[in-house]
Amino acid sequence: METKGILLWAGLLIVCAVILFFSRRIKKQIEENGIETVGVISRIEDDSDMESTTYYYYVRFLMEDGKEMEALLSNPRPGLREGQQVNIKYHPKYKNNARLV
Repeated sequence: METKGILLWAGLLIVCAVILFFSRRIKKQIEENGIETVGVISRIEDDSDMESTTYYYYVRFLMEDGKEMEALLSNPRPGLREGQQVNIKYHPKYKNNARLV
């Protein structure tokens, strides 16, 4: 029973490490090779429970090919509101994620 628990925790740590690795890799790619454009905060969603609230900010923008895209803003700052124009960077490979410039 004890070995099973240790293996479960080890597996969980490995999964967390893999997620963190890919998250940082995407962030680095956007920062280094991202395309700058202007977007508009299209919606703000909250994920609330009894103890805390997490806000998710989405930005709508035109990609280089003229296609409209909505992406999750990965580095929002306080005070953003729907309809606000923001300068962002996105990477065509990771177009569902955008970062404020």
